[in-house]
Parts: sequence; structure tokens; C-alpha cells
Amino acid sequence: MKNSYQEIKNRRKQIINLLNHQKTLSLNALSDKLNVSIMTMRRDCSYLANQGKVIQDKGLITLVKPEEIPLTDSVSYIKQCLGKEAAAHIEKHSWIFINSSTTAFEAIPYLLKKDVNILTNNGYAGNLDIRKSNSKIILSGGNISRKLIMSGEWAADAFLKIYADWAIIGCAGISLTRGISTPFMEEAKVNKAIIKQAKKLIVVADYSKFNQFSNFTIGQISDIDLLITDIFTPKKTIEKFIKAGVQVIQVKL
Repeated sequence: MKNSYQEIKNRRKQIINLLNHQKTLSLNALSDKLNVSIMTMRRDCSYLANQGKVIQDKGLITLVKPEEIPLTDSVSYIKQCLGKEAAAHIEKHSWIFINSSTTAFEAIPYLLKKDVNILTNNGYAGNLDIRKSNSKIILSGGNISRKLIMSGEWAADAFLKIYADWAIIGCAGISLTRGISTPFMEEAKVNKAIIKQAKKLIVVADYSKFNQFSNFTIGQISDIDLLITDIFTPKKTIEKFIKAGVQVIQVKL
């Protein structure tokens, strides 16, 4: 059965969205991310090139100029959706660790609607309004960076003193062979403490984090109880994580 015009229109919109965030992508990469054949992707990109929106050069697709995209297609919205999904798996009265990740941070507003205890090294959590919430936010303390991220021995020790029911963490990279990683040495020890002291681990990672490796490994794939990502993560990649024993949820946007 042929794709409807609306499906084609939505797919071409997704191509523009991806190129807004990654500037240049190969036909193969776009084909994998949108789970369609190379022929279909080549046809879509030719259409967009004729519209003057992209440039095709030796199998690489580049956006002519950034486009204004609605909130529902933005990276910030993807992070919000991943955070919301993560919070949905947390039971009442739980203790939850949240690391410094901006994606993991998005779970906190939804957790505040529950009766839970949150320990985090993200200083921005201190700005959230908890007056109407039964939940508690505890800041780890430690050395504070310009981005209000707390790290160092004191921050790590705060997490090592508690056994949490859940941890929700984001990362800079996630790979089957090299695990979960971060670019910051100061935060690596804190993240390791979070993973060590949590009974269950949720990793929230958008499509851009997969098959990437940053400077410091903070955990292994076997540490993950639930991996939450978005629909732009290639199906083949998801299948490999499932085969490795990881439960994966792809959030529809």
C-alpha cells in the first residue's frame, strides 16, 4: 500500500528537523533514522532539493539554511517527552537520583506531581516551585560550575550515603561496546556513584547520543534497566540494544 500524502509530508518535515540539528547527514543515515529505503530517501531529498531547501552532494544532504521549527519538533521538546516518560515509571514514595543532564532534569516537574524524594546535582532544581508539591528536592552540594552543576567529592558522597529506588540519568554518549559516557571528569565520579547506589537505572538519550563515546565511561549497558529514546533513533540500533538485554521505549512525539 502506498504511503499517504500526509505520511510523505511528515517524513520530509522530519528530514528538515534532523538537518536543523545535525547540519549534514548522509542518505544512509537519514534512511536508518527514518526507517525507510535508500530509494525513498533519495526521492524525498530530491524533492526537497528542487524546493531549494537542501543541497545534495555525493550522498550527503545539507540544509540550505536553518528553518524555524515548532516546539513540537525541537530538541527541547524531545527532551521534555523523554523526561515525562521516565517520570511515569516512578512509584509513589520512591527515592530518585537525577544527574546533571538537561534531559534527566525534564523528569523533575513531572515527579513533583508525585510524593517522592529527589536527590540531584543539578543546581537548577533549586529554582523549581515546590510549594504545591508533596515531593522533596535535595541538592547534593559540592563544587558548583558556571552551569550550576555540582561535582567533586562532596557531591559524590551525598549519593553514596543513600540507596535510591531509581536513578534517571542522561549522557553524552551511549554505545554497546563502550557503555555510557560523559565529557566531564568532575562529573564522572558523581555519575558512577549514582549508578552504583540505585536499585534500578533509567537512561534517557535522544537520537544524537547513540553510537557516540565521550571521554569518561560512567556505566555499562548491563547497568541499564530501562532505556528511553525518541522515534529518530534508528530501528537497527534499537534492535541491537534489545538483543543485548535492554528494555527500550521509543517515545512518540
